[in-house]
Amino acid sequence: MKKLLLTAMILLLLTADRASAQDPILLEIGFVDASQSTFEVVMTNSLPIAGFQFDVTFDPPGPVLLSASGGSAEAAGYDVATGPVTVLGFSFSLTEIPPGSEVLTVVAFDCSTCQTMPQICLENPVISDVNANSMAVEVGPCTGQFPEFRRGDCNLDGSVNLGDAICFLNVLFIFPPPPWPCKDSTDSNDDGDANIADAVFLLTYLFIGGLPPPPPGPTVCGVDPTLDGLDCMAPNPCP
Repeated sequence: MKKLLLTAMILLLLTADRASAQDPILLEIGFVDASQSTFEVVMTNSLPIAGFQFDVTFDPPGPVLLSASGGSAEAAGYDVATGPVTVLGFSFSLTEIPPGSEVLTVVAFDCSTCQTMPQICLENPVISDVNANSMAVEVGPCTGQFPEFRRGDCNLDGSVNLGDAICFLNVLFIFPPPPWPCKDSTDSNDDGDANIADAVFLLTYLFIGGLPPPPPGPTVCGVDPTLDGLDCMAPNPCP
């Protein structure tokens, strides 16, 4: 019996290790409010986290960070501090931020000397679990950089088919949601929102001769010609 329990524990640990390796945490820049000099940092995580840190760079240089507040970090009672270029969030009570895909925090910066809105990048991310172990993490593109994607390719396998409709339904209705690195690709009808209508639109296109997804379309890689609140992060089969 003890050998069986030990074997089960080893298998669980190996499974957890594989899941962690396959599902890195994604940090990306969300909505940028130029009038208020703030931007959202959005986190997509399939495992709970217990602390985070990242740097912010601006091009051209000059702006400095002022504060970070709101989002899931504030909701979890985290202390979030900023230096000139660094944001650090942690919980003295070791409260975990649960899996999900939502705004982690909203960063404010001093842009009083800016002539135009600078490009904003996230760099050097560090995410830890409740045991202070570092977790795999990736960052999205800088603002002003527009990655290419195939519209409708939810699972990012390079083609658009039934698997993508299933992928999107999983994102919408499974809790916690799986990682969702390319929200633009799931906006099948290009209305600037990701909801059940996109799955219906895609299924109609695939099986009953409906209109194809708007540009860049389902067969070639391209950038989103529509300005909206959705974006697309690496990794991505498009360049």
